[in-house]
Amino acid sequence: MLRKVELEPRRESFLSGHRIPELTFSASTLPYPSLTPVWEALNEGRISDARELVHSTMQERRIFPADERAALNASLAAAELTLGATDVAKRLAGRSLDLAPDQFMAHRIMLRIHVIRKDFTAAYLHLANLPLPTNTPAWDESISFQDVHVALSAWAWQLGEWDQVSDHLQMAYPNGLSEMPASIREDWFKLALYRGQAGDAAAAASSLIYDMPVDAADDILQTMIQSGWGAEALPLYQGIYAIQPENELIRRRVVGLCVKEGKMQEARTLAMVSPLKMAA
Repeated sequence: MLRKVELEPRRESFLSGHRIPELTFSASTLPYPSLTPVWEALNEGRISDARELVHSTMQERRIFPADERAALNASLAAAELTLGATDVAKRLAGRSLDLAPDQFMAHRIMLRIHVIRKDFTAAYLHLANLPLPTNTPAWDESISFQDVHVALSAWAWQLGEWDQVSDHLQMAYPNGLSEMPASIREDWFKLALYRGQAGDAAAAASSLIYDMPVDAADDILQTMIQSGWGAEALPLYQGIYAIQPENELIRRRVVGLCVKEGKMQEARTLAMVSPLKMAA
């Protein structure tokens, strides 16, 4: 059973609500004149206009290069998805991939559909098994290696596959906590709890607590203690106390932990600084 983890501010985890970046249709250099007004309309949020432009273009009596038709189908899929027609969008994205397999855009549309339907297994398997395109069309919108692995970690999170979450986050952030944004570090802390990794929890907590209000930092460290990791929490409380020696709550926590961990002399020394106030 997973431990309940509450952090301040209290909110859902970052990974539980993560989505791959939205398509922007911001490319300014496009290989076909037909694409320019469609891309501009989608970029500006004129979804119905873009849809009509694609339909009108596709009715032209001419031979379309496969790449152009792939781009039109992908853009139309994006428009239909925005309008809520997921089945139509999925079919159009599939057509685009048939015409131009070496692209990201249609895959991104299919991944969004999986997520909208909360089919996180399908989303994870689709992206995990996707050979990343290497020579994409000029109209395409790629996603970074980091975005790929953050997305995979998010869907593994939804599936409760904690070891896979850890693996993907380490691939996304090879330098560890130092390059993770705070929201990811909070999830790394939760992940350490779920996986029973005291060292990882302490490292994540250390990266978070000194930039938080004391009450929020105390919430994190109390969660560690409730998990049986008082020895790991003690030096973190001591670190906060060194910065805020006037804080009675933190002094009480340090004294109590010192007693629990058998550090009686340190507990006596801190208790003698001034009479300890009873906890509220």
